[in-house]
Amino acid sequence: MTGSPPIQPDAVAEATLLHLLGLLRKAQSPREAAWAVTSQAIAALGLEDCVVYLSNPDGLTLTQVAVFGPKLKAVGMIENSITLRFGHGIVGHAAEQKTVIRVDDTRLDPRYVLDDNHRLSEIAVPVLDENRVLGVLDSEHSDAGFYTEHHEQVLRQMAELLAARLIQIRSLTDRH
Repeated sequence: MTGSPPIQPDAVAEATLLHLLGLLRKAQSPREAAWAVTSQAIAALGLEDCVVYLSNPDGLTLTQVAVFGPKLKAVGMIENSITLRFGHGIVGHAAEQKTVIRVDDTRLDPRYVLDDNHRLSEIAVPVLDENRVLGVLDSEHSDAGFYTEHHEQVLRQMAELLAARLIQIRSLTDRH
């Protein structure tokens, strides 16, 4: 007996990105948009956690505004939200360098900043509007070497969708 072919990861990612696009269209604030991304990243990629940091008006710091995973206290509430300077930690370096940083073993990377629990892998993807940092999409995992090129590709696409919505929200807010 032959069953259906297994669902390919790209098909799952594509469906998730389409669903995320719909959620982002409904988002009326940067926080709502950030929460949509964290929930979809967890679902699509089997992540243990996902955090969205948004840049503060000073342009020098980032604050956790949405999480999915252990720091989720209740729907829409983060337990012990942290703020990082650009250049501090893996997240801050991703923002400062405006590039994805993927760390296979955080024990070997002095930039690693302990948040709630020590995890062995981390990926930080900047959310960019051309050359301006709007935020960083971050995930950590308890397994060393967890993140793959596929994870990076999907998280980059999510960061691009988030950036587009943040720009739209800001534009709508500026008009009023």
